[in-house]
Amino acid sequence: MSATKSLTIQFEGWDHFKNRVTKALKNKAPSIAKKGVLIFGSISDYQKFMTEQKLAILAAIVNKKPSSIYKLAQLVDRDFANVQRDCVALVAQGFMKLEEAGDAKKSKIPQLAFNYTKILIHMPRVSYSHNLDDAA
Repeated sequence: MSATKSLTIQFEGWDHFKNRVTKALKNKAPSIAKKGVLIFGSISDYQKFMTEQKLAILAAIVNKKPSSIYKLAQLVDRDFANVQRDCVALVAQGFMKLEEAGDAKKSKIPQLAFNYTKILIHMPRVSYSHNLDDAA
């Protein structure tokens, strides 16, 4: 039995991102991206982006391996235009890619951008400090 592959979602604020980019440029690093990791600016950004419909699209790609967006739309029982719009958004965020099918219809084959079957979400650690002496 093979190990489950995971895509990791992390959250990073603007200041931390700027520091990573500055350090990478200073060290002449070819990329700041980590393989198998996607970064969102906040939990709220991720929640707004990742809908149940988009998760269903990703699951259908993993489990059914559709040969086109049209077939994917049939699998998830949704309108083609809406599925196509969600696919474009998933491509833009790095979750999936669309390969040319090479047919006369210029079909696109939906595929995952990474070899994963699980999405892990690393929640940021948040610490709160309340001075109760000042509250009285």
